Amino acid sequence: MKFLRVLHERTSIKTKGILYMMLMISLIYFSVSLVVLSTARKNMALQLRQFHYSIAEKLADTASDAMISRDYGALLEQVMQLKQTSHVKSVKAVDRRRIIVLSDNLREIGRKDPGIFSRLRDAARATRDNAWDDSRVLLPVSAGGDVLGAIQVDFDKDISPNKEFRKTRIELVYLSFLIFAAGIGGSFIVSSVLAKPMVRLVREAEAFEKEITFGEASLYDHSARDESVQLRQAFHQVIENLRKYLREFKKMSEESEKLTCMATVGQMSAQIAHEMRNSLYAIRGAAAEIGKANNQPEINEYIDIIKDESLEMMIMADEYLRFSRIPSPMPRLCHLSEIVDKVAELLETDLEEAGVSVKIVRPPRMPQVMCDPALLKQVFMNLFINAIQAMKEGGMITVKYELSGDWLKVHVMDTGPGVPEKIASSIFQPFFTTKNEGSGLGLATVYKIMLTHHGDIRLIGSARGAHFELKFPLPGDMKPLNHKSPGLEKEN
Repeated sequence: MKFLRVLHERTSIKTKGILYMMLMISLIYFSVSLVVLSTARKNMALQLRQFHYSIAEKLADTASDAMISRDYGALLEQVMQLKQTSHVKSVKAVDRRRIIVLSDNLREIGRKDPGIFSRLRDAARATRDNAWDDSRVLLPVSAGGDVLGAIQVDFDKDISPNKEFRKTRIELVYLSFLIFAAGIGGSFIVSSVLAKPMVRLVREAEAFEKEITFGEASLYDHSARDESVQLRQAFHQVIENLRKYLREFKKMSEESEKLTCMATVGQMSAQIAHEMRNSLYAIRGAAAEIGKANNQPEINEYIDIIKDESLEMMIMADEYLRFSRIPSPMPRLCHLSEIVDKVAELLETDLEEAGVSVKIVRPPRMPQVMCDPALLKQVFMNLFINAIQAMKEGGMITVKYELSGDWLKVHVMDTGPGVPEKIASSIFQPFFTTKNEGSGLGLATVYKIMLTHHGDIRLIGSARGAHFELKFPLPGDMKPLNHKSPGLEKEN
């Protein structure tokens, strides 16, 4: 068994395909040939038997006339012709007295053959049982229903069906060469077609392995010639390497996450320290000036500075706390359009002062999503405020809803200057801001809130303005909100 397995692995699919195909063709060919030869032999034997029987019948008819007329010359002449032109070996005819009246051996004429009628009965019985002798035919000679005698015709035993269908055997041999040639060519083509994708996959796997390992890769045992074995070994090796790489990647990701957290904490600490130091310098200066002040109004002025700086420090601390401690969402089924409408209503005064209008495009049926309305109000509030601050000379904010598979997409677009491509990948990072006054936590907070809702937010490149796409997963049981008219547009 081990030897057969090794032989199987070390034989290519092309070779095995040819061998298996030739074995199958050989079995089919020999089976068909045996059936054809057996059928041909039976048919030729039957034809030969019928031919002999027809000759004997003609001789019996001629013998009947000869026995009536007592003239056997014509019969003897016919016998001599048959011996020269056909398979007839000898002919013997007897009358009712069992006396031989005709024979190709003249010395037998006039002698008695008492056993010919018994042989005639045996031949008739053999004919009924399909066991007759092909080399001898015995028939009664009769006229008007009366039996005048019997005739025995012996044929050459060397004339057999084997010689007659020798041509058939030769044709089958020629046909076998054609079948085997076509079988070898066809099996080679089919095996090549089947093996080609496997070889290509193995080569691609090797190229990929070399690319990621920067060296020579051996994914399979090169002594194995079977392409399916090569592919299986290469597949298992690639899977094993991927497991190893994933373990390393997981380890590196954990280390990277630790470093990222430390960097974020350090950046946050530096930002807080910077902001608090500025405020503390102002508070210290104001406190020092209070001691030098000579009148109450001047003292009150420095007290107001201390209050303002303290309030700014409190606001900054609250903002950092909100970012670091975003509460877990309390989701429920709600319509995003209602949240967006509420945000637009709350910012109505800011929108009017900035000369910004809001355009909302809704689908005919608005499905509900599982979300925390309070947190999502903060999301859309941040996006709207950023858009208002970006459009200093007025413009438009467009909110468009889109159903895409199992997601509800919300597009928030403005007509402002947009986000430069070089900083597009950094806008969701904490503390990144392009404003002179700002903590850089607005979009970072939006990103974290979207993650807590199992959604996503990304910036889409556009020719004009900023274009944000928010994705919310749809629940299994959607409850659409029907509007008065499809594609309703609302402007504030």
